[in-house]
Formats: sequence, structure tokens, C-alpha cells
Amino acid sequence: MGQTVAVTGVNSYFASTLLPRLQADPEVERIIGIDVTPWKGGFKKVDFHRQDIRSERLAETLAGADALFHLAFVVAERHDKKETRDINVEGTKNVFEAAVKAGVKKVVYTSSTTIYGAHPDNPLAFDESQALRPNADSYYASQKATVEQFANAFFRSHPGITFTVLRTALAVGPHMKNFFHQLYSMPVLALAHGHTPLQHFLHEDDLGAALHVALRQDVPGTYNVGADDAVPADWAFREAGVRVVRLPSPVLKALMNAAFALHVLPASQGWASLSEHTIFPNSEKFKSATGWKPRYSSAQT
Repeated sequence: MGQTVAVTGVNSYFASTLLPRLQADPEVERIIGIDVTPWKGGFKKVDFHRQDIRSERLAETLAGADALFHLAFVVAERHDKKETRDINVEGTKNVFEAAVKAGVKKVVYTSSTTIYGAHPDNPLAFDESQALRPNADSYYASQKATVEQFANAFFRSHPGITFTVLRTALAVGPHMKNFFHQLYSMPVLALAHGHTPLQHFLHEDDLGAALHVALRQDVPGTYNVGADDAVPADWAFREAGVRVVRLPSPVLKALMNAAFALHVLPASQGWASLSEHTIFPNSEKFKSATGWKPRYSSAQT
């Protein structure tokens, strides 16, 4: 009998980088796909379940799974922040508790390098020992940090489960169709005046490879995953055909909040805060532990 691998958020962009590798992996016999949206299709091994990660019956769905990739997370900003937190934090707690009940032996969770926070005193190419300082106005970074704190304590009490956290840089690539694709498709984008941050990327092919490596190898612990370089944010937007204009930070954030409230822009000020300063960790720990190396640089991505 081959492996059964469960994937929450199976319709997500992150999952789209992993599924081709699971489909081609001869050791994977079955994929339990879980999502609240209708199945996109395309992979014969997927046994799809349309289900909310907060479901009380999630453990039943995970029955028989050897490994679990928890990729479901609200990234695109919603106006209902209470529901966002309920899905991201309480939903994740439910996933992990269900995994224990179902007897899953390996759990891989995708976190984010945004949990380090965008701050003017961030060093360049730092490692996983860097303090977690998520920006207070970023629901995304704050909730990722909250989940990590809970998850690490939770899995310490379940030592029989291999728990891996991948703190990924901003994943992009030719198949990107998500919130960030919207930003990089805008004709004009405003950034904060006086800030010249670097942008750290992770090519979608390198993301898929990193996820698959975490399945094939036992690598408990927390790892940064991204390209070996970072590029100026202005350059990245220009390369995408976006014209950058500069506004004072308080003005930019006030305008973003107003436009988001009116459903004109897809994001409020928290995303502006994350773009004001460089977040550039290194991936040496994951490279050393697994042999994984990014094929693409941030500039190439």
C-alpha cells in the first residue's frame, strides 16, 4: 500500500505547486483533498472533500492519512476580520487536533516570513533565531505567528508526529492567480515615500520542490524557505509593468483603508506596513537539512 497524503486548501496556489509532484510520486497512492470551494480537478489521485477546516467531522475525512499538508489560510484580505481569524487560527487548531485523532504521522504547515515583521532594524539574510515581530496592523502576519506559537506547543505534546514548519517568502510564478497577482497586475501602485525595501521571492517551482522534500524526508522543526537573493521592490514592480508612485506613509495607509472599505482596493494598511521594510531571511538551515536548493533567484522569479 502506498502513502495517503492529505492537503487542506487543495484548490490554493500553494497546493497547485505540490499536486503535480504528488501525482507523479509513485509512493503516493491517494491524496485526500480538502477545500471549501468546488474541486478544480486535474489530478486522478485526489479524493476530494468539500469541507470547511473548522468542521467537527474533519478527523473522519483525514482517516487513513499518513501525512498532512496544511495549506488552507485566508490570505486575500476580507472585511470580516473576526471570520478571518476564526478560519486561520481556530480552523488550524481544528486541523491539527483532527490530525492527531486520525493518526496522522507527519504534518507540514506553511507559515510565512512576514511573521518576522517589516522593521527598519531587520538584518539581511538572518536565520530562524530572529525574533518574531509581526506588524500589529497585519492580520496575516499576526495570525501566522499566533498559529506557530500554538502549533509548536501542541506538537511538543505529540512527539510521535513529525511536525515541519516552512516559513516561505512571497511565492510567485507564471501560474500565480491570487491576491498578490492582483497587486502585480495593477497599472499603478503607491508605495511609502522614503522607504526602499528589498523584496524576497520564492519561485513556485522551488516551493513545490520544498513541500515535496518535506514529505519525502523527516525534517522536524522550523525552516525559512526562499531565494538566495532579494531585489528592490520598485524594480520588481517595474518588471511586472506596474508604475510606482510615492506617497507619505500616513497618507498611503489612510487612502488604502478608505479604498478597501469602499471595495475599491483589495488590501488595507497592514499590507503597506509589510512593504515598508525589508524581510530577507536565509534558507541555509533547510538547505543543509534536506539538500534542497532554489533553482530560481528573486531576480529570475
